[in-house]
Amino acid sequence: MKETAVQLESLLRDISYWIKKKGRDALSSVRITLPQFQVLQFVYFGEAINVKDLTHLTGLAASTVSEMVDRLIELTYVTKTQNELDKRQVILRCTRQGASIIRKVIKQRIQSVQEVTKTMKPESADYLVAVLTEFVELCK
Repeated sequence: MKETAVQLESLLRDISYWIKKKGRDALSSVRITLPQFQVLQFVYFGEAINVKDLTHLTGLAASTVSEMVDRLIELTYVTKTQNELDKRQVILRCTRQGASIIRKVIKQRIQSVQEVTKTMKPESADYLVAVLTEFVELCK
């Protein structure tokens, strides 16, 4: 069983790397670094996220995250607003432009996956989805 876990971890890491690489191709047309994109993803997928949350999620220093957020604000990909419940807290939100970048990268990733899966037997692709769905559910 341990050998299966080793192989599965390696395969999932390879797949993750490949998908991220394909998504990065879509970033070539925008002025954003990969770390800034990762922060943008956290803001896009997070609800009522702040710089402190981003610091914990990324493992980066607060000053580094603040600089990235400032750059994303300058590029109009992110906005800062005051939390209505706690005026001392600043909330980050993704703008339409920021969301557009995320959607563009996801679309590129999907197209790349589609190119590979269309060369597979349909039942193999369906089985792969079923097995990975089960795996993800068990991880929760």
